[in-house]
Parts: sequence; C-alpha cells; structure tokens
Amino acid sequence: MNLPLPGPLVVLLAALLGVAFAAPATADEVADCGTLIASPYEKGYETTGVVPADANLVRAEEVCAAAIAASPASDQAKAWLARIHFYYGEYDAALPLLEAAAGADNPLAQQLLADILIDGLGDTPVDETRAITLLEASAAAGFAPAQNSLGVSYERGQGVEQDVSRAAQFYAAAAKQGLPVAEVNLGVLYAEGNGVAEDDERATKLFMSAAEKGDAGGMNSLGVSYEIGEGIDVDLNLAMDWYRKAAAAGSIVARANIGNLYLRGLGVPLDYDIARKWISKAAEDGNSFGLFLLGELHENGNGVAIDRDRAIELYRQAATEGSVDAEEALARLGVAD
Repeated sequence: MNLPLPGPLVVLLAALLGVAFAAPATADEVADCGTLIASPYEKGYETTGVVPADANLVRAEEVCAAAIAASPASDQAKAWLARIHFYYGEYDAALPLLEAAAGADNPLAQQLLADILIDGLGDTPVDETRAITLLEASAAAGFAPAQNSLGVSYERGQGVEQDVSRAAQFYAAAAKQGLPVAEVNLGVLYAEGNGVAEDDERATKLFMSAAEKGDAGGMNSLGVSYEIGEGIDVDLNLAMDWYRKAAAAGSIVARANIGNLYLRGLGVPLDYDIARKWISKAAEDGNSFGLFLLGELHENGNGVAIDRDRAIELYRQAATEGSVDAEEALARLGVAD
C-alpha cells in the first residue's frame, strides 16, 4: 500500500502535538568533497582521485567548504579544501587548514604544509627542519607526492645532508606508484648517472611513462631523448612533436627547445624568425636555455641586428639561472659573469 506523503496540515498538526518527522537524508558532504578533489595517491582514492588541473575546482571548493561547515572536526575535508587553495597559490588560506589536518597526521596535509615551509611559499617563514619531519611522516605513510618531495630535498641538500642516492630511492618509491614528476626526476638521475648507474634506456622509459600521462616535464624530457638519441633512436620529428605537446602543457623549456630546432634547422627548415619567437617566449619566463639562445641570436645577428652588449646581458642572466653554456660564452667573450 502506498502511503501519501504528509501534507502541510499533517505536518502542522504533528508540530502542535510534538511529533517529530525525520529530516530527509542528506549526502555525506565529506565524501562528496573527496570525490571532487582527493589525490589519486591517497589510500582509497587510487582509481577515483584527480589532479587539480583536471578537477572542477569551483564546485569542489563549494562542496568542501560545506563539508567543513557540516563536519567541523573533519581533518580530511580541511586537507582537501587546502589542496584547492594550494593549487591557486592561496597559501594564507591553506595554512590554517593544513595545520589542523597535519596535526591529525593526514598525509596529504603533511606534504602540502611541508612544501610551503621548505620553500617559504607566500609570506610563510622557511622552516626546513619541520618540513622534513612532516615529509618523513607522510612518506612513511606511503604518500607518493611526499616521497617525491623528500627526494627533492635529498637531491638539493635542503633540510637534510645532500644524498643523491637517497633521493633516487624516494623518487623510485613514488615512481612505482606512477607519480609522473617522480618518474621524470628519477629519469633525469639515470640519464646523468647521478646517484645511480647511468642507464639511458631506463631514463627514456620513465620519461615516456610520464609523458603518456600528460606530464609536461615528461613530454619535454622525452623530446630531448628523441633529439639526442639517448635510450632511443634519434627522431627529430618525434622530438618536435613532444616539444610542442610539452609547450602546450605549460613547459617553458620546451619552448626554448622548439626554438633551438628552428635555429639549427634540425628536422625543420632553418628559420630565425620562428626560432626567435619561441626562444623569446622562454626567455621572457626566465628560462636559462631561452636566455642563452636569445643571447646567441644577438651575438651572431641571426634574424636580429648584431648587439654584443645585449648578448652579454642575456648571457649574464642565463648564467645567473645556472646555464653552463652562458658561462662559457661569457668566458669566450672575455667577460666576467
């Protein structure tokens, strides 16, 4: 028998008589928040988690804020909302949420808070010691982004004594879980033989895995492998294809690499105008290779008027950003960097 829903009169009488009707069941706000913004490296979200770039962040922020309002004690919801603020670079908004969630041993919150502290993001004072403690806890819980961040710390000697072999171990642990940035970081170590035995084929496989996941760094690194033929046969067409994909995905150095192919006429017709456009894009963003190449254009007058002073200025900027080629160019010109 189908019973009619309580009409307004019934509800009014029930209220007068003190009879309580149950409120309609509501969705679990915290679970909804996790569905929209949980990391794929969090336990239980391996197949449903998302990277922020692919998430509906506007909706996620609304739902996660509602989840915290409904469940103020949910440290998980706080970590997820903080993840959105972190992605936007809103570190002041993320910090109180991360402090609460990290204090409850949430691995995501520990990693994000550590990344803010170790580099002093925003106006946050640098605290390398605390950052390493947080990363160690998160990495021990198996959180791949924390393993990668800890690897970066060991590679740089940031907050810990520099140990590239140890860095490789953390990168490998994160890469085993499929974290693209860790695959690229580990691949670079294998390509250079830094902290591990040199293995170009393994490096290229790692770059390819990251590239196929849409990682800009992986695409660019795979392009380099195809350009120079390390770990794979030289294929300048594929190199250009991957550089273009990387540039479209936001890689600055890929822009310089595209310009370099046009500058040298490698796999494409030599074209200084196109080369300059791509190189200038990279240089404007402070990329060391782009700055060096732009200096080379001005030194040699390739598509621009010869301007030795401008070339030296650009070489100096590139050298400041770590370009060895620029340092050599300055030495060749008899100019101190």
